[in-house]
Amino acid sequence: MRVQIAQLQDIPAWLALAAEVEAQFGPLVDNPGFVRALEKNIARETAFCVREDDGPPGAPLMGGLLFSQCPPQYEIDWLAVARRWQRCGVGSALVGHVFALVEPPGEMVLLTFAESVPEGEAARRFYATFGFRPAEPGPRNSANIPTQVFRRTFGHTPTVRAVIQRGDRVLLTQHHYLNPENHGKWSLPGGRVDPDDDSRQATLRRELREEFGAEIDIVRFLGTFTHRMRPHHIYLARLRDNGPLRIDTSEIAAAEWFTAGEAQALGAEGRLFAPFILEAVLAAQAPPP
Repeated sequence: MRVQIAQLQDIPAWLALAAEVEAQFGPLVDNPGFVRALEKNIARETAFCVREDDGPPGAPLMGGLLFSQCPPQYEIDWLAVARRWQRCGVGSALVGHVFALVEPPGEMVLLTFAESVPEGEAARRFYATFGFRPAEPGPRNSANIPTQVFRRTFGHTPTVRAVIQRGDRVLLTQHHYLNPENHGKWSLPGGRVDPDDDSRQATLRRELREEFGAEIDIVRFLGTFTHRMRPHHIYLARLRDNGPLRIDTSEIAAAEWFTAGEAQALGAEGRLFAPFILEAVLAAQAPPP
């Protein structure tokens, strides 16, 4: 059994496979959007398939997977296995293949059926065996079935942090770092993702509640930045209350408000925890895309 890059000749076989799962995925064969997505993935060589008897392009498919990558973010966009080939290791071969394409640190995400969908239990168990953990609820798919986001981390546990703006200033903090090299360096408030939280945003809200007793409004996602094998998911946020912060000194050694120019000066002096701190602060100043 070999995983191969799909070719244009595989489209009829791929649509035959898609027809088997339309009850769970919604309209596919007659959906121009799905066909365009398939053609796009074939063109960029991110459509992977297992053909019966390892046959040539155009042979019947045992399974197929559509994949997207923008390191450190990776996504399984679609995965299906033909009924007669289920429980034969086809899905495992496809997932294992895209795992080999990940360059840590990174995170892989997918949508599968929500816990409220009994028919989706097998898919949920399958992804759990590969280390995926349920995260935030997803949208209903085109078959009107509730979905759930699943995530898997490659490398160190990611953090989620906030660029918190107040006027023309942003909040920077010093944590109680274990590494002496980081003592006195400024970072962004937040902490490591907790798999028990419902979402990254829930982790961020909890962390800021614990560190400052603060409630926030999340404005937008600024991006994922990497440092020393760890992804850092960063959001632009604002405090709901402009009163003084109630700092938990067991977690936070110092907290101050800085202009973007002052943050640049800290970076030039080597007083930021990592280069991505300044990158995120500057990204927050830019208009949304």
